[in-house]
Amino acid sequence: MGIPTKSTRFRFTPWAGAPIPLPVGMVEDLSTCLWEERAAIEQLVFRLEQENLVLASGRHRLLMQSTAEVAAASATVDQIESRRLEITAAIGRQLGLAEPVTIEAVAGALATDGAEALRAHRIALRSLMGSVTDLVERNRELIARGLAATTDALALVGAAPADAYDASGTRPATVSGSLMLDARV
Repeated sequence: MGIPTKSTRFRFTPWAGAPIPLPVGMVEDLSTCLWEERAAIEQLVFRLEQENLVLASGRHRLLMQSTAEVAAASATVDQIESRRLEITAAIGRQLGLAEPVTIEAVAGALATDGAEALRAHRIALRSLMGSVTDLVERNRELIARGLAATTDALALVGAAPADAYDASGTRPATVSGSLMLDARV
């Protein structure tokens, strides 16, 4: 079996019998990454709440800035998630776990207090992602209502909304110029 060195610790006893050494810090690195991911998702929830307030208040001049902040927070979450997946995969390879390796699978393979900490992170992340999903849906509803109200307002003044741009961002050949709304009507 050998004597553990500074670079390894025995953290796992596989079903086959002999312990598999994990490099020191792998689980700690995962836990740190999970804390960072939680903080980033909390920031995303805050930005989505902010966007929701902007949409609900009708202060649409702030919407572009709010949407940019949501996109930046989302990109941060994506970067941290990628790092977490890399760390989790490395631990999974070390422990002989099947791909894709989940936080729950790593926690199940560990026989330490670190397993409970990983499970707590997993529960917190699931809760935060539920909040993100809820806020995204509420914001979509507010945007849809705003679009419907704009369409109705244009219909009241006799103007039909034009599809000024297609899905690729280019102007269709049928759009000849920009629309003007006469405030005197």
